[in-house]
Amino acid sequence: MFKRAIGILIIGAALILPAGAIASNHQYKGAKKVSPFLITKGLPHYTMIIKKRWDDPKLALTQKQKAELLKIRKATLGSVLSLKPKIAELRKKIVKAAMSGATPESLSADVEKLAKLKAEATRTHLKCIYDTRRILTPSQLEYIDSTIRQKRK
Repeated sequence: MFKRAIGILIIGAALILPAGAIASNHQYKGAKKVSPFLITKGLPHYTMIIKKRWDDPKLALTQKQKAELLKIRKATLGSVLSLKPKIAELRKKIVKAAMSGATPESLSADVEKLAKLKAEATRTHLKCIYDTRRILTPSQLEYIDSTIRQKRK
């Protein structure tokens, strides 16, 4: 059920976002992926971690929890996926202008816009973490957090 819901979300995003927006966020092979967030390390991506363990008996999600988590994931992905191409486009514009000799003053407004977009994405991420933590039980949180700690080792 979860995989189907994610598939529908991805297809929906592909239909909603213009093709150019997706293409403008293309990463060169071997290049480091650019994050849309201000805080790029240390904050877990709970919905992605939980998605991988959706039917794990150790996590033991209830149907009610699953429904609530799907709502959170849908809202989070919807927000971040709509910001990501804007962030990539503006970042590319700033880099191109800077490498063409633009003054820092002339780029200031675009840098401010970029910072606001990344701040919005980060606020969305923080809300996702908060909302997810409120749905999971203490033992479920400990299980998820322990998997995160193991992965970081």
